[in-house]
Amino acid sequence: MSDRLVPYLDPWTTPALLWIIIVGALALLRVRGRPLAIAAAGTAVSIAIWKAWAIGPPNGLLDLTIYTGAANAWLHGQSLFSYHSPVFNLSATYPPIGVIPFGLLAPLPMQVREVLHTLVSLAAIAVAARCAAVLAGIPRERRTDWILWALAIAIVTVPVWLTLRQGQVNALLWALVLGDVVLVHRRSRWAGVAIGVATSIKLVPGLFILWLLLAGWRRPAVRAAITALAMTALGWILAPSDSRNYWTDLLWHSERVGRLDDARNNSVLGGLAHLLDAGPGRTLLWLALVGFLLVVGFRRALRAGRQDDLLAAVTIVGCLSALLSPISWTHHLGYLVLALAAIHPITRGSVRLRSLFVVLVIAIIDPGHLGDDTVMSMVRMMLMILVVMALPIRPGRSGVAGEDPDDPQLVDQTASTPSRRSTNS
Repeated sequence: MSDRLVPYLDPWTTPALLWIIIVGALALLRVRGRPLAIAAAGTAVSIAIWKAWAIGPPNGLLDLTIYTGAANAWLHGQSLFSYHSPVFNLSATYPPIGVIPFGLLAPLPMQVREVLHTLVSLAAIAVAARCAAVLAGIPRERRTDWILWALAIAIVTVPVWLTLRQGQVNALLWALVLGDVVLVHRRSRWAGVAIGVATSIKLVPGLFILWLLLAGWRRPAVRAAITALAMTALGWILAPSDSRNYWTDLLWHSERVGRLDDARNNSVLGGLAHLLDAGPGRTLLWLALVGFLLVVGFRRALRAGRQDDLLAAVTIVGCLSALLSPISWTHHLGYLVLALAAIHPITRGSVRLRSLFVVLVIAIIDPGHLGDDTVMSMVRMMLMILVVMALPIRPGRSGVAGEDPDDPQLVDQTASTPSRRSTNS
């Protein structure tokens, strides 16, 4: 076999092909409906668990190895940031409160740790899919099949697959954000807490706190801010020296995360780094683009919230956060995957939207490249800009279709959405 074909055929780099072969074979055997949906989700989950068990040494799931090693060092009285991966010499980049919990996995054998972390991530993806179904207004009678297909398809996209392959925490962050938006829509007393937890682990989800505040959900926004501060304070209590080092020094050294012009960087600054040399001109252009995208993105996200299309709102804010961050690796782009759910229902009868959907599918599966091709990263960046600026908003999409009207969490829910408080679009 030609070496050039290996990345396209190896399920470690392109799981979508193996998934398509198995699910396609079942479809040809006339497996239909719920059984096919279960088989599709089961196949995707099985591939993920199989590869998590098979990777093994020397580096395992790389990021999981780094954060477990860092937490283990802290448990033995050393700095969280003293551990460096023996393979790539990388150290922890999260705030201390985002690293310390990995100490719970430190005593486990490597393969058990990798499979357990993968199972937790898969569960988080399932939760995110369920929340996306609610925000998409999928009726209860169709929701199970929708979630199964969403879980299956999401797993074989490159942002989610890289999250699983590298042992990242992104799946948990996506589930926290999407779950919290559902709670906000239901006026839960816990609304905002999960976004605050996500923000304490990584700063990028903090953009959702600003969206909540501007959208008029002030109590959830305050809860999110207080939770983020409380979790960060807990990090200071548990690791005061490391917290001081992180927030006053390490946070500002972006080179610890990676190079701006890395082929895997999908952010606006990453795109500019491929085209322009570093300097004041590039910085000013980046700031101008960031300001423009912030204004346009938030205006559209707020409009989507007022018109009760929270799926579009979350997708816009999520893609905006990836664009504005100096470095957005391909495994950070879960909200670009969410754009599939937002766009698919409106592609019927529109050649333009169908074409966009096909391009989006290709870009987030990225066969053979595993998210490290410069051209494809630029395409994903442009697609996120397009999502921020032009993702269609469907008024009423996040209505309570199929929900139990007697659920106490849904009482006065219609009064909780900005669309009922203001008709200004």
